[in-house]
Amino acid sequence: MIKRIIHVLTILFLILGCKKTDNNTKIYKAGVGMNIRAEDTNGDGKKDTWGYYLNDPGNYRIVYLEIDKNSDGTSDDLIWTGLHPASPKGRAEKEIVKVHEEEDTDNDGVIDTLYWMLPNKIISLSQVDTNKDGYFETTNYFNFENQIVRVEKDTNFDGKADQYFWSMRVEVDTNYDGKPDMFATADTKKELEEFANNKEKLKPLDKDSSWFLNPSKVPQHEKAIIGSGYF
Repeated sequence: MIKRIIHVLTILFLILGCKKTDNNTKIYKAGVGMNIRAEDTNGDGKKDTWGYYLNDPGNYRIVYLEIDKNSDGTSDDLIWTGLHPASPKGRAEKEIVKVHEEEDTDNDGVIDTLYWMLPNKIISLSQVDTNKDGYFETTNYFNFENQIVRVEKDTNFDGKADQYFWSMRVEVDTNYDGKPDMFATADTKKELEEFANNKEKLKPLDKDSSWFLNPSKVPQHEKAIIGSGYF
């Protein structure tokens, strides 16, 4: 999927570099025209990608993409883009990068995963609606290698996480006050989830021993970009 998005961005960037426009233009209050260009990226004769770009002399850049991944007529991937903070060596213009993405991962017509991006194709976090109820109760935190290293779940849907998972550790907020008070360790993700959901084999956790409340206690290989004291 990432390769396809890069391919789409490259095609649209080349199009914009030619400074072409079409008749599908919207003018916004700021006075800048927004053009929409449709492309058939997989060669099946159907338009599957729509790029929205600024029609502003000297600032032709993509700001939003919609992609129909399975050619069913519904957009499954919604992408917001920005500009890389640094210009590539030897080029005046800055690289177009993703900053936010909304995806329908199982092609059922409903967005179920949200991504927040950093430059260099790094994902900082994603939110997932696992049970398709419209509420994104699971948040995945990534490291700089685009690996999920911490997962937080809001099981009572009060807007705050109450389960905090690492690879071999879970901390649980049993009284829902925003601070984990019990914990367990295990060798597998399945065991950790069972302990947390069934409140089994949990041990008391004091504030000073909590990884969530004390990010410095998290082992380096388990540290996420967000919430580990990097920023």
